[in-house]
Amino acid sequence: MKTFNKIIVGVLSTVAVSFSSCSDFEDINKDPNAVSEENVQVAHLLNKSIVDAQQDPHIAERMFILSWKAAARFDRSSGLTIGTDNDGWNNDYFGTGYGVGWLNYANQAINLGTRRVEEGNAASHENNVLQMARIWRAYLISEMADCFGPIPTLNKYDGTVAPYESVEAIYAFLLSELKDAESKINTDADMSAITASNRQSDPFFNGNVSKWKKYANSLRLRFAMRLSVSDPAKAKAEFEDAASKDLILSLDDMAQVQESDGWHALAGVMSRTWNSQLISTTLNNLYIGLGGIDFQVPEGLKGIAKVHPADYMGLRLENHLTTATNDPSAGFFLNGLPGKIDPRATVLYSIPGFNDGEIYPIESLATLATEATLSDPIEGGDLLTLEVKNTWNTWVTGKWDTKSAYSTELVGQTKNYPALARKFRRSTNQRVWFAPWETYFLLAEAGVYGWSVPGSAKSNYEAGVQSSFEYNGVSQFVGEYIASTSYNRVGTSAAFDHTVEATSHTVNYIDGYTNERKTMTYTYPKNSIYRNGEYNNDQLTKIITQKYLAQNPWLPLEAWNDQRRLGLPFFENQAVEVDYNVSNYEVPLTRATAKETRWEFYPKRMRYPASMEVNSKESYDRAMSLLGGSNDTQTTLWWGKKN
Repeated sequence: MKTFNKIIVGVLSTVAVSFSSCSDFEDINKDPNAVSEENVQVAHLLNKSIVDAQQDPHIAERMFILSWKAAARFDRSSGLTIGTDNDGWNNDYFGTGYGVGWLNYANQAINLGTRRVEEGNAASHENNVLQMARIWRAYLISEMADCFGPIPTLNKYDGTVAPYESVEAIYAFLLSELKDAESKINTDADMSAITASNRQSDPFFNGNVSKWKKYANSLRLRFAMRLSVSDPAKAKAEFEDAASKDLILSLDDMAQVQESDGWHALAGVMSRTWNSQLISTTLNNLYIGLGGIDFQVPEGLKGIAKVHPADYMGLRLENHLTTATNDPSAGFFLNGLPGKIDPRATVLYSIPGFNDGEIYPIESLATLATEATLSDPIEGGDLLTLEVKNTWNTWVTGKWDTKSAYSTELVGQTKNYPALARKFRRSTNQRVWFAPWETYFLLAEAGVYGWSVPGSAKSNYEAGVQSSFEYNGVSQFVGEYIASTSYNRVGTSAAFDHTVEATSHTVNYIDGYTNERKTMTYTYPKNSIYRNGEYNNDQLTKIITQKYLAQNPWLPLEAWNDQRRLGLPFFENQAVEVDYNVSNYEVPLTRATAKETRWEFYPKRMRYPASMEVNSKESYDRAMSLLGGSNDTQTTLWWGKKN
């Protein structure tokens, strides 16, 4: 009787298998109690890998929310935003209980499927399931490599320890693996053994192999574009080949997995009620003004909420709100709602103090935002009270020093910020892994580079925006939006052919301490890490800005990847009232450089767990040699943009 390494059957099986955590990939090839391979279905192994990778609430909060969303600036968060990842969280994710475990199951499916196909005893659908597993494994490898750097490619599973490979070698493997797997899918094969299981075997596409082919080709676009800076010739060749094939171009073809309520892997990846997931300054500066669409005031607030014109910044409160940042909106409290905003913002985030029963985010916020009192920094006691209800504000995190103590009731209360909408917290969504908007924006980026792809850069850009608007239920605004030449707060407009750079202009505000109406010159930020900071409104900036907004909130790792690759979109510095401590892996921000934009102010990767160096020294040394830098968050991955 043949045996199979570490067999773990599908989620509906009564067989229970436990395994311990490890700090890296050393356990991936160990053979515990063997189980008869004749009793195992390849599809169940693939299913187990896909389901577990949805991330249970423990790892979802630590990786998806507090690491990836922080790094991508999808949430108002510190931590990895300023370079300080968490070794314990990294150890969890890098162990067999999570990331390595997901790869284990995918590799087991591939190992078993390959053996059956080679020996001629595969069921009619199993060759296709084998190719599906190869496609899914390619994604999983990219996820871990994009976080840490060199890992084993896991091309073979023969009971030996797989060697660590460079990121360059990993991406070469991923691109060839996807191309080969897609070519070997047989669309005429009988897949009824999968489709009859009601997604219990294939949570993505329920055995629709035509959609798996589209997923493989679209992943090739993603991975090829990842090489646009490090190996543009290979990127172009691989991208053009993949772009000639069937791709994910409609919401019906989206790669997504249904979530369900509870404490398990399929629980909503953003469902934890105690994590508010507040709107970030990055997002807010991109949203406000972009597209020229009026703020869509809910029916319950019409005639009540104050909506301000676009040239009004709010109350200037520089003694309470940090200005030690290059955030162009720093130091202001908007005492109402912005007049113009990207229409996706108000379906993704709540209005503080307003419970509409739909967007309002989390039931655990029993107290709605009403007022916030600011302390007197000189004489002590209360200085002034702000009406927070029905306002729209966010401020950078980072190091506020004494200002945080004077403004705790305002800045320190989550109820005072727009927070992620309720619909993402109910575990009723399908988690998005690859959407049509990403395909279109990748094609648009390729068009800007002059690569040979279907459609023009403009047509693909506009199709990407339309796809995102359709997904978010705001399609009625898309025509006006994509024709708009209005700038957002970082100087980017939505109209593709409108490339006039924004210039400084006069805005109005109120001195929050004297109540005097004043004017000032508003200066758009200088994104020095992209084209020397001379462009905020060129076509590539528009594409990546729209891609970034469309990926929110489902695909933070991809958004972080784009920023590390291109320096887009503009990421403001976190507050620097106190110099950062680089010995604690914080980025080297100082009060003197607070308003500058430098590559070293942004994290480039997550660190290998500390236990890896102790428990797997040989692997650790090889990984570090291939990484070509220190095990810190400042070492740039091979495909990333260098200083």
